[in-house]
Amino acid sequence: MDVSSGTASERRYGSQVPDRYSLAASPRLGLVLVLSLAFLPGCGQSPVAPGGATPRLTGYVYEVMQPGAGEPPIADVVITVTEEDGETSTARTDGAGFYSVQAATGTVVVTASKDGYKTRQSRFDVTDSTVLNFSLRPTD
Repeated sequence: MDVSSGTASERRYGSQVPDRYSLAASPRLGLVLVLSLAFLPGCGQSPVAPGGATPRLTGYVYEVMQPGAGEPPIADVVITVTEEDGETSTARTDGAGFYSVQAATGTVVVTASKDGYKTRQSRFDVTDSTVLNFSLRPTD
């Protein structure tokens, strides 16, 4: 007499997966997977520049919105980043009003200036690369 051991699924498919569990539907497996992902390095944290790379400030400079004109980008705006120790970095906006400049972590003052426009400043703490847009108002 031939006697088979194992569950119906094991006999039918030759697998070792018990009848009442499948990998796709196992609530235990789902919980383990979620918990495993939560403890992977970097999961659930803010992105950080790789290898201690210096953060960058990037953004666009626009003219303050005018009725019927929208917010046109402003080229050749000087962006100056002044760090706590007084060191400065500068960049100029391109034809699309875009800039990119390096900044050390810590408190910085970012200034956007161009002849014919009122100068704007923003002070904040840099912890990672950041997008900072400015809108400038024409001088009267």
